[in-house]
Amino acid sequence: MKISFISAFCFIILMFTLVAWTASVLDTGQTSGSTTAKTTAEDIIQPKPQTMEGSVSMRVLWTVSEYKIGANALWGNEEARNMLFKPLDITATTITFDGNKCSNVIFKKETVKTKEYLNNVFHITSQLLNIVDETFEVIKTDCNLPGFAEYLRLRDRRLVIHVNGVFFYFEPAINY
Repeated sequence: MKISFISAFCFIILMFTLVAWTASVLDTGQTSGSTTAKTTAEDIIQPKPQTMEGSVSMRVLWTVSEYKIGANALWGNEEARNMLFKPLDITATTITFDGNKCSNVIFKKETVKTKEYLNNVFHITSQLLNIVDETFEVIKTDCNLPGFAEYLRLRDRRLVIHVNGVFFYFEPAINY
């Protein structure tokens, strides 16, 4: 069986193209016409929702995933448990939580030392809250929703608010 030079050359070009395409798909996670990218657990890219103005919404949605009851808390397990899985939506100018919304919110961020801040503000240790970061962000706002005048943003992107002596942790549900 004879293979012509042109056939062999075409086969090599085809294989090279296939290998290059496969490498690009593995690198970017995209195929022709695909809207999804990298399928790693940390970086799943999903279709981005459109805003009313037609631009892409760049927000993170959170849900209450856990809580820790502090000393002398006004709320107990029943009240705290009722907050689990409630959604939080924060945009550049709004905070929406538990059916209530603050508009025209001004956000100010400050990085603080974990142990000093928790001890000075809440008289609690980082171990009791299972916070291992040496620093985190404190976000101060002019929002009057309980827990959102000043809340914490941990390095792993979780948020923590303090309401009636209970610390609520928000896990990011969708990251755009």
